[in-house]
Amino acid sequence: MGNGTLSLGFKIAGVTEAHSVDNTLEAEAKLKSIMDRGDVGIIIVTSSARKLVKDRKLSEAISSSIMPIIIEIPELNENITEEDTLRQLILRAIGIDIAGNV
Repeated sequence: MGNGTLSLGFKIAGVTEAHSVDNTLEAEAKLKSIMDRGDVGIIIVTSSARKLVKDRKLSEAISSSIMPIIIEIPELNENITEEDTLRQLILRAIGIDIAGNV
């Protein structure tokens, strides 16, 4: 979930669902809808889409969600540090190092 360019890129890469959101109402409604489904295991959301979420209860649910796992990734134009590799983002999101180191 993020901007239109990212959503298109995910669709091209074979992701079955990708959603573009432009405002708080869209972001909150789409996240609630996806989180309430039983068939979604991972939600990838851009940092700008995540910042659109203003509802405190939803924000807390996103931060503490175990199923589905919610991974926040930086926007394409965002400056990222060496620390912000996908491996580090997953480690922060779920507490498991995908390389096998904990």
